[in-house]
Amino acid sequence: MPEPTTLRQGGRTGRARRTAALAGASALAAVLATGCSAGSAGAAYGVADSPAGASSAAPLPASVPDRVTIPGLSVNAPLDTVGLDAEGVMQEPDFAKPQDAAWYREGPTPGEAGAAAIVGHMDTPQTPEAVFYNLRKLKKDQKIEVHRTDGSTAVFAVDAVDTFKKDAFPTDKVYGDTRGKAELRLITCGGDLTADRHWDANVVVFAHLTGKG
Repeated sequence: MPEPTTLRQGGRTGRARRTAALAGASALAAVLATGCSAGSAGAAYGVADSPAGASSAAPLPASVPDRVTIPGLSVNAPLDTVGLDAEGVMQEPDFAKPQDAAWYREGPTPGEAGAAAIVGHMDTPQTPEAVFYNLRKLKKDQKIEVHRTDGSTAVFAVDAVDTFKKDAFPTDKVYGDTRGKAELRLITCGGDLTADRHWDANVVVFAHLTGKG
């Protein structure tokens, strides 16, 4: 898996927020390497293309998210948060709540300009099918809704689903410049099981904001 990236704590605006997101990406892959374990073998997934040209809605003001809904997968999950620990490594989603997902709070809120990230377990040692177990089954144009604490819902459409080996996680592709657009990444484990029964890859869903509910 990638070497965990260290990062000093800082504000969530401008360059600091983008730097936090980029630096946290490698650490995220490391977190999910231990966050998912035994289950069915991984499958082949779709190839992610750039959503260039996709019709995107104007970004929304910042608002902390509290729930993610994926109608096509029957996911309706509360959102916790994950950040960086004292060593600058991203925290892992809570094993005690395998059916919850978590927003990466060092990046933008879903609906803001930039690539917001929501992570969740595919499985855990105690839970064969956790919140993002079926994430790899999402298809282009399927809907993702993120409810926010200001009462609004950021509505996204899937652009692509891809799987990246954890030792070659494409930080810039996942967390790079969105040219002012509001985008979303959903991330969980995938690929194949290693000898110590951890998944060797991450499933990443790429989506763009289409409106507000």
